[in-house]
Amino acid sequence: MDWKKYKWQLITGAAVVVFSVFYIARAVSGVNHTVRAFNEAYYASSEREKDDTINMCAVPGYINMIKERAFLSSRVKMASSDSIGLLINLPDSSIQLLIKGLPVRSVGIAGYDVSPFFKRVNQEALASMLSSPMTITGLHATFKKDPVNVKIAPKDTSDVKVDAKPDTTDFEAVFFTLDTDQNIRFFFEQQEDTIFVDRFARFFFDLKDRAGNVWSNIKAAVLLKAPGYTPYIKIWLPKAEAKIIYRAVPREGLIVLKQ
Repeated sequence: MDWKKYKWQLITGAAVVVFSVFYIARAVSGVNHTVRAFNEAYYASSEREKDDTINMCAVPGYINMIKERAFLSSRVKMASSDSIGLLINLPDSSIQLLIKGLPVRSVGIAGYDVSPFFKRVNQEALASMLSSPMTITGLHATFKKDPVNVKIAPKDTSDVKVDAKPDTTDFEAVFFTLDTDQNIRFFFEQQEDTIFVDRFARFFFDLKDRAGNVWSNIKAAVLLKAPGYTPYIKIWLPKAEAKIIYRAVPREGLIVLKQ
């Protein structure tokens, strides 16, 4: 083989392999760092010692008990708010919009994916965090949250179109994220993927998030800092229901999570 002829191809391939290994290592390091920092912050603010926490978590039924207690505590606190709240119940695969603790709309979850953070972190520390609602700090979507419908008033009764029907055709792709004050990010994606526009929007929605993660890891490596990591929960919903939820939830609304 003429190695000189394929010199640049080999160099490029080697660079890609090295970068891939480096990126995976940094990503894993980011998860480990986030889990460790989360656990240590809990131990620092709690009277319970590490050994005691481990022994308690080994008691049969203890984890389920503290999860249920955290869920009920968070619901009670959300009920004191006057705005619409979002309740995400992963074990029941359901989402509810609540007002004063009462459900006004329920939606079934088609599927979900949970960050490794939630399984690796200390479960007592996680329950402590989930015992209060999370506050939404940022919203990003592939469609407008507050749609504007412009209508021109008729000049007189002769211009009124009595038999005019609204256009119910909707081709908007529905993908959005909710960032929270607890550094937990929720991804909501439509379960339908039937037309090219949906597949195109899904690809760029995921690409934008992945590109942001790659850039933050590279930046952290250059500055010799621990890579950042944001635990996530990705949820798939029917397209129409996902759009309703996004537009109903306030910009600084509350989220209760049961996991």
